[in-house]
Amino acid sequence: MDRTLPLADKRILITRSKEQARYFSKQIAALGGTSLEVPLIQFQHVSDSEDVISDIEFNIADFEWIVFTSVNGVKYFFELYQGPLPNKVAVVGVKTKQALESLGFNVDLVPKRFSAEDLIESFKKEKVSSILLIQGNLARPLLREELSRIGYNVKQIVVYENVIRVPEEKEWKWVKEGKVDLYTFTSPSTVHNFLELFGLPDGPVATIGPITRNAAEKAGIHVAISPSEYTMDGLLEEILQYFKREDT
Repeated sequence: MDRTLPLADKRILITRSKEQARYFSKQIAALGGTSLEVPLIQFQHVSDSEDVISDIEFNIADFEWIVFTSVNGVKYFFELYQGPLPNKVAVVGVKTKQALESLGFNVDLVPKRFSAEDLIESFKKEKVSSILLIQGNLARPLLREELSRIGYNVKQIVVYENVIRVPEEKEWKWVKEGKVDLYTFTSPSTVHNFLELFGLPDGPVATIGPITRNAAEKAGIHVAISPSEYTMDGLLEEILQYFKREDT
């Protein structure tokens, strides 16, 4: 191992789903670190898929806007529905935008900051009549409630489920016995599931944004790293700066 790399000898725990962890793990490895992948969440189709398909097909043409709040929302929606989008499209986050564009769809609205709160502010500036929300079962009710309060006709369709994943034996050992230099959390569900399985983390913690940070702090976790840019690249940059300060 090249000891001159900025994350040399650092062991970083990743709690996101296995599919989502790959990109972050590769970045950590390229910078000399060791990624300990312990996925605490996994995604799956909703149990009533046939009903959801009918719900989509019945409502898709009646809403002016359709909103995707995650890459998973895009993935599972288009596994259930293969028709056109007769709507204007809004998303939360550049990755969600890229997921739609890779399927050939144009995105009309992306808030400057990647959060539901900023999407609400963006919609306040638009002349909107109706909004179809495509989300998972653990999505915060904020978007639905606030947009409805403003006066828009809002309907949520849940297209996937976020459920807890029980770690494998080697993953338990990484957390319980191994040295972890940094614990990373990228959603409130990863925080809650870690606490349920392992208790409080024994070391510094990084969260990807204010929602995850709030969930961690409410649970009594001190958050050392929380980037102003709510992306994995933004999180990685803050991690580099953190260890640079700690090692000097």
